[in-house]
Amino acid sequence: MFESLSRHRPAGTATSQFFFASSHSARSQMPTGLRFFNATYYPVPKSGSSSVKYLLMQVAGQHEALDNPDDDVHHHLGTTLVDPFRPLHNADAKPFTIVRDPVERLLSAYFDRVVKAGLLSGDEADAGMARRLGLSLEPDLETFILNVEHYCRISADVRFHIASPRYFLGSNLFLFDRVFKLEKVDQVAAYISEIVGQAVEMPHIHVSGGRTKPSELSSAALAKALRFCRYDYAFLVDLYDPSRWGTIPRGTRRDPSTLSVYRDPARYEGHSYPRTPRNLRNFLTKRPLDPALPKAD
Repeated sequence: MFESLSRHRPAGTATSQFFFASSHSARSQMPTGLRFFNATYYPVPKSGSSSVKYLLMQVAGQHEALDNPDDDVHHHLGTTLVDPFRPLHNADAKPFTIVRDPVERLLSAYFDRVVKAGLLSGDEADAGMARRLGLSLEPDLETFILNVEHYCRISADVRFHIASPRYFLGSNLFLFDRVFKLEKVDQVAAYISEIVGQAVEMPHIHVSGGRTKPSELSSAALAKALRFCRYDYAFLVDLYDPSRWGTIPRGTRRDPSTLSVYRDPARYEGHSYPRTPRNLRNFLTKRPLDPALPKAD
């Protein structure tokens, strides 16, 4: 079906309308999205990006060149870091993305990148730093969660897959045409079908092998995970509620977080502090955003 789709375009649609080009933010010339037809997909690691990228390559008839789709798809279609404290502006195409429960995403990163891929045991991990910190390069889940900020320093790949979704989407979800939840990823296929003018189906690749749920973590590990992901729950306030797992513990702004894996969000830079999430006050007071996210699924 996908091969025929790549050969038979919708009526009146030129082949050149499907292309893997990078969209750009208004403040930067760095590529920030995958453009096709009149839409732009912004991938977030560990949030269904492998499946969506593979689907886009199927639609374009480029998937047969992939020997190992789980990994090769990312070599063809990259994922770019952006400034998490600035909104992305895309006037040329409808932007969409997929997001995931922050703590579940953190666990998925552990099982996929640490257990399955063994990245902490590879040459790219900083074994010397691990020794100085007294940390194992083959940590169990409990050890990893309790020391997650250190493992982000030890491995750039782990850091990339754990970084806040704001490092891939910018600071404002209101600018997106659609924001899908990973649990409803099949709706993305319907959305793409509408864009390309022909029915497609969502492939499911790169599924992490771990089955541990946040509720199965120890109280200490769960508290650490919730605190570490606190800004992500603020960012995704209309989509995910941390109370499903427990209460985010109190702390200080210096506590490590997914926002601090690349920089200190509380540090004074450029004559100002970085802006906190616009919806943080609403999150803390447990009030919904107004207006709500556009077409949140």
